[in-house]
Amino acid sequence: MILAFVLTAAAASVAQDADLPAGETRRLVHNYGECIVSRQHKRASQAILENVGNSELIRRYPRLIDGHCLPRQRGSVLKARFQGDQYRYALADALVRREFSTALAPDFESVPRLYHRDAGLAPSRTGPNGKPLKEAEYRKLVEDFERDQAFTYVSRFGECVVRTNPAGSRALLLTEPDTPNETAQFTALQVAFGTCVPEGRSLSFGKLALRGTIAVNYYRLATAATAAQRGSAQ
Repeated sequence: MILAFVLTAAAASVAQDADLPAGETRRLVHNYGECIVSRQHKRASQAILENVGNSELIRRYPRLIDGHCLPRQRGSVLKARFQGDQYRYALADALVRREFSTALAPDFESVPRLYHRDAGLAPSRTGPNGKPLKEAEYRKLVEDFERDQAFTYVSRFGECVVRTNPAGSRALLLTEPDTPNETAQFTALQVAFGTCVPEGRSLSFGKLALRGTIAVNYYRLATAATAAQRGSAQ
């Protein structure tokens, strides 16, 4: 888990972090996304549909970061640290349940392929001024590039899974995290997972990222399909 909800003592002069168990973390993420979407539904939808980068999401949609949606306990404060696409995952998961929980999974056959952010070219060892970069600077650029590549792979994988099994993807997103029902739905998607893993690669990310990329892609595809159906009906 690279996302952690951290409980710190509010009165302490130096706060001490205490990571919560993975299951509890996932439930808190789930509830946080529900709260944000209930308070900022339109903005959350725009952020997911526009597929903006994570830094741009925070810059353009600051109201989507809302401390009121974190659990509060007397004498302590709960802080959230999100990395990569994890905040986007929480929003998309809640948006699917809010907008598509009562509608059967639509047909995505006619929906064009989605746009996925590209990691771009591999970093150069020389800076903008033409001088060689320090080794630490270059390694940081490589790490950022490899991270972006990984998120692009996960994003494309999610679209493939949703297109391969729309009904199963929707069923997964309607479950509560870290429950037997969720586990059963993950199992039901095993064929889709295997179909969507490129030859020579392996599936090596956890449930949070797996469910999250399915949520983002299901929401984008279902919204596009619904808009197309409305347009053809007019």
